Amino acid sequence: MLDFKFNIKHFLLLFFVSACLLYLTRSWLMSLGIMMLLVLTDRLIVMYGKKRGNGKDND
Repeated sequence: MLDFKFNIKHFLLLFFVSACLLYLTRSWLMSLGIMMLLVLTDRLIVMYGKKRGNGKDND
């Protein structure tokens, strides 16, 4: 479950989204909560794709 590859593009995208959330909400805790939900959803989608066997993981 915790075995995933490090992708710099994915990391930069998450960093950009978190910076935008912080700017829009002006609340560190709200931005953190939204980012946690986004990362959890991303992980679940990747796991679902692996389970179904729909090709390689682009993570």
